[in-house]
Amino acid sequence: NSKAWFSTGRILAKIKRHEEAIEAYDRATEISPDYHQAWVDRGVALGILSQHQEAFQSFDRAVEVKVDDEIAWMNRGMALAMLERYQDAITSFDRTIELNPQSYKAWNYRGDSLIQLKKYPDAIASFDKAIELKSDYAIAYYNKAICYALETSIESTIENLQKAINLDAKYRKQASIDPDFDAIASDDRFW
Repeated sequence: NSKAWFSTGRILAKIKRHEEAIEAYDRATEISPDYHQAWVDRGVALGILSQHQEAFQSFDRAVEVKVDDEIAWMNRGMALAMLERYQDAITSFDRTIELNPQSYKAWNYRGDSLIQLKKYPDAIASFDKAIELKSDYAIAYYNKAICYALETSIESTIENLQKAINLDAKYRKQASIDPDFDAIASDDRFW
């Protein structure tokens, strides 16, 4: 019974036995090839194990089965970003946003991929949208600071980095070791 295998997979995933969980999800999808949630959960388990190509394939299958699942589309995009397929990742995040324009996380992940493509103004626009949707979203401010640092715009870097740190103190330490800030690290205002 595919539901029993799926339930077994969920239990195994909760106790962090991901390899066994994947086997259970495999059994569920062998019995019911269109078992959407089993494909999604299988992809999550594979992602946790850093098996990003296989995770992408699971999420890809999930969105074939259920084309309007914003979570599967976002996970698909994250797997593609881990595979350094940034333009494809952006396409997945755009689909997530199309399905749920309020998904501030999708806007943030979209911006991350745009940073990798060195499209900093577009990335900043994505982070701005994430912040518009969730004004206390520290990572979006941090990511904006990265964009400005890579463009060596010190004032905007400091402004956004300070907002990120005010919202979550962990970004102070993270910024001090983040190579994206190397171009402005000699400026006293950064420290």
